[in-house]
Amino acid sequence: MSYTVNRNGKCSSAAAIARPRTARLFLTLLAAFCLCLVWIVPARAEGGLTLYTSYPGMSVEPGDSLSLTINMDNQTGAALDADVSITSMPDGWDGYLQGGSYEISRIYVPAGEGSATMTLHLTVPGELEEGSYQVKVHAQAVGLEAADDVEFNFRAVSQEAGRGTFTSEYPEQEGASGTDFSFSTTLINNSLKPQTYNLSSNAPAGWTVSFLPSAGTTAVAAIDVEAGASQAITVSVEPPERVESGEYQISCSAVSAAETLSTDLSVTITGTYGLEMSTPDGMLSFDANAGKASDVTLYITNTGNVDLENVSLNSSAPSGWTVTYNLDDNIIESLPAGSTSEVVASVKPGNDAITGDYVTSFSVTSEQSSDQLEFRVSVKTSTMWGIVAVAIVVVVALGLEFVFRKFGRR
Repeated sequence: MSYTVNRNGKCSSAAAIARPRTARLFLTLLAAFCLCLVWIVPARAEGGLTLYTSYPGMSVEPGDSLSLTINMDNQTGAALDADVSITSMPDGWDGYLQGGSYEISRIYVPAGEGSATMTLHLTVPGELEEGSYQVKVHAQAVGLEAADDVEFNFRAVSQEAGRGTFTSEYPEQEGASGTDFSFSTTLINNSLKPQTYNLSSNAPAGWTVSFLPSAGTTAVAAIDVEAGASQAITVSVEPPERVESGEYQISCSAVSAAETLSTDLSVTITGTYGLEMSTPDGMLSFDANAGKASDVTLYITNTGNVDLENVSLNSSAPSGWTVTYNLDDNIIESLPAGSTSEVVASVKPGNDAITGDYVTSFSVTSEQSSDQLEFRVSVKTSTMWGIVAVAIVVVVALGLEFVFRKFGRR
C-alpha cells in the first residue's frame, strides 16, 4: 500500500484519495441522464383544456330547435388548436357545431379563461317519447394531451305539455241570413318564450272572417303573445247575402314556428229573408196629370225561404201629392216564401202641379227585410186651360182689329 503526504504533513492512502473523484463522476453522469430525459420525453402541458356551458340541463319539446353556447378555457399557457366533435347524440336528433358563420371541426383557442366559444345547434325530432336524453361534445388539443368533454342533459316532456290553447267561449251561434256573428276567443302561449301566431280560417266560399285584438278595432293577420300570457281575440264572421239556411263550420287556426293551434266555430242560419219590388215591364217612369190619379202596378216578391208576415208598403211623394194602395191599411198580411203579390199604387199629383218631372219612391218593408224603387213622374197640365188661353188670345185679337177699323180713320 502506498501513502502520500499532504500539505499539512498528514499522509493518506491512494484509495482514500480516489473516493471523492468517483462521487463527482457519478453525479456528473446522473445530471447528464436527466438532461437527456428532458429532451427525449415530450413536454407536458402545465394546465389543461376545459369545456363548459351555462345551462347543461333543460327541458325540450318535440320539434324544438336549440342553439347552445359552449365556452372553452385554455390553461396550458400557450395558444392551441383543438379538434371538436359531437361524440354522443340520441337517435333521430340532428346537430352540428358552429363557429362564426361556419360549421366547424377545429377551433383556435388562445390562452386564458373563456378564450373561445362555439355554438351547438340541435334539432329535436317531431316525435319524442318522454324521458332523459344526453348529448356530449369533445375537444382535443392538437399535439397535446389536453382534452375535455361537456355533456348536455335534456328532459323531454309530452307533446301536449307546454302547448298553447286557442278556445272560444261560445263556439256555436245561430241567426238569420244577413246577421253578422261575433265570437270571443282566447289565445294562450304556454311556452317559455314569446311567439308570433299567424291567424287564418277555412270559412266557406263567400264568407268573410276577420280577427280583431281586444285592444283595437283593426283586423290583423298575426299577433304576438308573450311567454305564459294570453290574448283575447274577437273573430268576426259575415255570411254572404241570401245564404241558404243550414249549419256551417268554420275552423280558425293560430300558427307559430313552434305549434299549430285551432278552434272550431259553428254558425247556424235559421232562414233566408228577402223582399224585392219590381214592375211588370221593368219601367220606372210614368206620366200623370195634375189633379188626376194614375195607377202603377208593383210586384212584391218574397225571395227568401221563410214566409213573411205583415209586409207594409209606403211611399214618398212631392208635397201636395197623394199615394194610395189597393190594400187594407197598406199591408200584405202574408207573403209565402218564393211567392209574388201584385199591388196597385194610385198616384195623384197636386192640383197646382206644373208641367215637369218629379220623383216618387215606393218602399216595401217587413220585420226581416225591405226594398225600394224610385219612379220619374212626368206631370202635364190639363189641355182645357190651353184651349181657354188660345180662345182668349183670339178674342183679344179680333177686338183689336174691330177697334182699328172703327176708329182708325178718325
